[in-house]
Amino acid sequence: MEIKKARNWYWWLWLSPLATIPTLASFLSQDIGYDLVCHGGWRSGDWAAAERVTILIAVLGSALWHLVLLGPIRNKESLFVRWHGRQALLLAGVRTIVPLGFGLAFGIDYGALLFIPVQVVVWFGGTLWGQLQVARGECSLARWFGDEALLVSIEESDEEIQASEQSAQALVEIVRCSRDPEERKPAIAELSRRGMVEAL
Repeated sequence: MEIKKARNWYWWLWLSPLATIPTLASFLSQDIGYDLVCHGGWRSGDWAAAERVTILIAVLGSALWHLVLLGPIRNKESLFVRWHGRQALLLAGVRTIVPLGFGLAFGIDYGALLFIPVQVVVWFGGTLWGQLQVARGECSLARWFGDEALLVSIEESDEEIQASEQSAQALVEIVRCSRDPEERKPAIAELSRRGMVEAL
């Protein structure tokens, strides 16, 4: 269950460009930096500064969508989900730094478009890496901060679930195949205790 919850948050990282890119484009089209710098009296006529202020506001404004990831970070039930929420937010931070760095370096120019292939690699590679880690019951961020006990507990719980599923399968086989009522009775009772038998 923890693995499924943690993995679901990485779906936000797959889908978030549907929210962040239109927001970025909207901010860029409004030319907020021009209004602030040139009309605000800071440095009248400084177009380069106006461009960079626009880029700064546009990128950081569009990145606010990633505050959704505060949800898993505040999860009180699972430390594993909290660590993956932090890791997903870190990946979102990297995805914010890439366009911000290119934008501040090149301004609103063709050179800034170089960030697109880099961003696609970060988006695809980072999100896939996070989901694969969840599936394996791992979290690099937790390991970097020395919290490996959490990973062991996840692995143990997965083994317990698998053992429980195997024992349930064995009980079902006893009920199906055994002709001895004395052998079937405790198997049915155990399946009933686990909620796997419907009442007639």
